[in-house]
Amino acid sequence: MREFREVFSKVKGLPRNIKVLAAGWLLWSPVQAMSGPYIQLYVSRLGATTEDISIVQSFQQLANAASRVIGGYIADRHGRKKIIIIGTLLVSLIYLLMVFAPDWRSYAILTGLNSLSLFYQPALEGIQADSVMLQTRGRTYAFVNFLSGLASSVAPLGGAAAVNALGIVDGVRLSFLLSAIVGFFITWMRLRYMEETLPTSDNHGGFVEAYRKALAVMKQHITNLILVDVILNFLGGVTFLGNYYMYYYLGVDKTGLGLLATLGGVTGLLFTLPAGYIADKQGRGFSILWGHILGTLSLLVFVLTPPHTSYTMPLLAFSSLMGSLGGPLYGIAYSTLRADLVPKEHRGRVYALMGIPPVIAWSIGAIIGGWMYNALSPHTPFVAGLILRVLLTPLLIVLFKSVTLVIDQQLTGNGSPAR
Repeated sequence: MREFREVFSKVKGLPRNIKVLAAGWLLWSPVQAMSGPYIQLYVSRLGATTEDISIVQSFQQLANAASRVIGGYIADRHGRKKIIIIGTLLVSLIYLLMVFAPDWRSYAILTGLNSLSLFYQPALEGIQADSVMLQTRGRTYAFVNFLSGLASSVAPLGGAAAVNALGIVDGVRLSFLLSAIVGFFITWMRLRYMEETLPTSDNHGGFVEAYRKALAVMKQHITNLILVDVILNFLGGVTFLGNYYMYYYLGVDKTGLGLLATLGGVTGLLFTLPAGYIADKQGRGFSILWGHILGTLSLLVFVLTPPHTSYTMPLLAFSSLMGSLGGPLYGIAYSTLRADLVPKEHRGRVYALMGIPPVIAWSIGAIIGGWMYNALSPHTPFVAGLILRVLLTPLLIVLFKSVTLVIDQQLTGNGSPAR
C-alpha cells in the first residue's frame, strides 16, 4: 500500500477546493445520514402508501435530473464557485422548511425543491474530476470519500437513538434541522475558502448549441456506460423499498435498521481505500465487474432472508456486508471512469445529461416496485429484481468490458497515453 501512503502524505498538497469540499462533506454527511434508514418509514407515518413513497422518490430523482441540466450548462460557461454557493444555501433553507412539513404531500413538494436546488452537483463533480490525473484518480477519489465517510458511516446509530427517543417523525425532523444548521455553516465555508477553477467562457455557444456539443461527446465516448447505468438504476428502483420491507415484513426494529446501516457504512468506509487502489491497479473493468457480482449476491441473501426468525438479522448483516464491499468497488470505478472518458471542458453538461436516462429508469423501476409490493406481495419486487439482475448479467459483462477496455489499457501501459 505504498501508493496510499504517498496519497496520505500529499494531503496538504491536494487542491484547495478538494480540501474544502471534503471538509464540508465530513461535516454535512453525518447529519444527513442519520435519517437514511428511516425516511421511508417517516413518509409512511405522514400518511403515504408504498405507491406514494415510490412516487415521492421518483419525483425527487426526476427533479434533480432536470435541475442538473441547467446547472451543468452554468458550471461549464459561468464557472463553478457561484453556482455551488447559491445551491448550498438553497438546500440548507429547504432542509429548514422540511422540519415543519405537516403531511407527505408537503414533504414531497419540499423534497422536490431540495432536489431542484442540487443543480450545482455538476459543478462539484467537475471540480473533482478537473483536479486529479487519470493514474491516481481512483485512489484520490477513494481518499476523499474516506474522509467524508468517517462520521457518516456511524451516523445511523445517532438516527436510531433519535427515533427511539423522539419517535420516527420527530427523530427524522431533528436530522433535517441539524442538516439545515450545518448547511448554513458550509455555505459560509465554501464562500470564504473556495476558489474558482473554470473561467467564464463563451466558447460553448447558447444553451442548445452547448448541449448539442455535449451530446456529440456522449455519443463518441460513453453510450454504453449510460446503458449500464440505465439497467442498474432500473433494477435498483424495483428494489428500493428495502428499509420499509425490513421493518414491516421481516420484523427488524428501529435499532436494527440503524445497526444494519451502520454495519454497511463502516464496512464500505474501511473498503473505500482498497477499492480505489484496485480501480487504479487492477483496472476499472475488474472493479465494476466484481462490484456487480457482490451486489447480486447481496440481493440473493436479502431475498432468501426469512421474516421474524433468529436468522433474520445475521442474514441481513451478511447481505449488508457483501453489498458494502461491492458498493465502493463499483462506485469508485464508475466515478473515475466517467471522469476518464469525458473531456474537462464538457464535464458539467455531459455529467448533467448522463444523469437523465438512469433517473428515468430508476423512477419507472420504483413505481413498478411500489405497485408490486402493494398489489402482489412485499417479497415480489425483490425476487423480480434478483431474477432480472441475473438474466441481464451476461449483457452487463459485455458492456463493462466495452466501456473500460481503452482506459484499462492506458492504466496498464498497453494503450496510448492518457490525455
